[in-house]
Amino acid sequence: MNPRSSRPPGALRSLWPLLLPLLTAVAVYHAVGTFGFVNFDDDHYVYGNPRVTDGLSVAGARWAFTTGHEQVWIPATWLSLQLDATLAGPGPASFHRTNLALHLAAVALAWLLARRLGGSTAVATLVALLLSVHPVNVEAVCWVTARKDVLMTPLLLGAALAWVTAAGPRGLLLAGALTVWAMLAKPAAVVAPALLLLLTLLPGWRGEGPARPRRAKWLVLGVLALAAVVVALVTTRLAQHGPMGAVEAAPPAQRVLDAAAGVVRYLARLAWPAGLAVRYPEADLHLALPAAVASALGVVAVTVLLLWQRRRQPLAAFGWLWFLVCLLPSLGLVQGGQLPLGDRYVYLAALGLWLPLAVLTVRLGTSRPRLRVPVACLAVAVVAALGVAASRQAGSWRDATSLWRHALAVTRDNDIAHLNLAVVLDDAGRREEALTHLEAAIRIRPRSETHFNAGNVCAALGLDDRAEAHYRTALRLNASLHEAAQNLGSLLGRAGRLDEARAVLMSAAQAAPGLASLQYNLAVVAVAQGDAAEAAVRCRRALELDPSHAGAAELLGKIGGAAAAR
Repeated sequence: MNPRSSRPPGALRSLWPLLLPLLTAVAVYHAVGTFGFVNFDDDHYVYGNPRVTDGLSVAGARWAFTTGHEQVWIPATWLSLQLDATLAGPGPASFHRTNLALHLAAVALAWLLARRLGGSTAVATLVALLLSVHPVNVEAVCWVTARKDVLMTPLLLGAALAWVTAAGPRGLLLAGALTVWAMLAKPAAVVAPALLLLLTLLPGWRGEGPARPRRAKWLVLGVLALAAVVVALVTTRLAQHGPMGAVEAAPPAQRVLDAAAGVVRYLARLAWPAGLAVRYPEADLHLALPAAVASALGVVAVTVLLLWQRRRQPLAAFGWLWFLVCLLPSLGLVQGGQLPLGDRYVYLAALGLWLPLAVLTVRLGTSRPRLRVPVACLAVAVVAALGVAASRQAGSWRDATSLWRHALAVTRDNDIAHLNLAVVLDDAGRREEALTHLEAAIRIRPRSETHFNAGNVCAALGLDDRAEAHYRTALRLNASLHEAAQNLGSLLGRAGRLDEARAVLMSAAQAAPGLASLQYNLAVVAVAQGDAAEAAVRCRRALELDPSHAGAAELLGKIGGAAAAR
């Protein structure tokens, strides 16, 4: 007997169409392995984080599960980044290639899930193509820090596929395990129980099965809901100690209006993906009151209408609710401040829209023979146009300079883009150009960190008066920016204004007694003032706080040597 005859004859053949979206994604993102890191959280997550660059280890795994680094709890993501560093070193290539591999996994799983829900290979292929080449997904694939998104998505899609195909407890357990790992990859996966519930209700809406989940599924959903609550509580606690925790909570009505405006903006970007950037200006976070109210009413009206018509248009209702549920963690409804609009937030959410759109397109082409060729040509043209746009968008991620110049080219009044480009230019020694961008950022929005960076650049250029003014403004805007106080003290000390320097540094040291660098700078000023005893006390304190502080050790040695010589 031929052993091959036991295989289903059409099983492998039916997977051939999956190659099209996979190869298309590779064509769009083929160059990502040559991209570098960018100065937008990549340093905190990877190249400036020794816990990641040291690779995977027992100590590293323990850190991954216990740390609140960057005010997020993402142990699965940390482990994946550590594994990259172990296998291929700390360079950017392996991190980018892993992001692409995870994107391909998401495309394949989306194809399998869409074929199961949409009922045809054509629908599945169109859904997977839209996921693979839509420009709005470039951020998630090309940004190393977005590993959270490209890791969470295939885990959730795998859980969804296991859920809808589960014939017994093993399938449900697999779905549950993948869901938990998705939550460990990114806290936004706490919406997974709601997504699985939608998948459970869908057959009832279509008249294909029971309208309620069977008892085993209720049990799994309950356990996953509890896990989601735990992850949400941990995430909220960590966020209170991060940048979002410092933002004054907007009134509930304002948060609802901003959330609705965010939904409308995401829909607009999916429909017309032009002007995409890694960071959008603050002005883009809010709409005028009439437009915001209209957005909220529109979102509510569409939701109510589709729920009312859920038995006539089950996939449309399912897809719209999937879209809203996936976006929920990023709309700022729960957290105190408004999160920046980020393209990566619709990476998973958009699948809810692609599925009914693909079903409608395929039905239109198959139900009317005259339209078959025009519809097919239109679909090919749209996918091709999206692929070209995505390839160009991906090119802007090749390095930090390209990324921020692109952001400035497609947005207006983007102070964050000016600031980050200035940092890149300063690192490259192009300080005059960096100062131009810092001044532009200050004109748009005078942030303390922008003034601090402007002070550093001015000091490096020998513009001490301007540097002093920037440091003082930075401290006025944020008295806890101790680096500005430290640099201002050093600047005043070099100018011989020792009493002023000591006053600035003492004020900062009282506010932050645990900073060794402030103690060291006070020691330097004390030496300049001829107070060796005070300098020695400050050096010893600096070494208590940081035994590896070479400057304090060297200065203390000089003070001791001078005393011995006398």
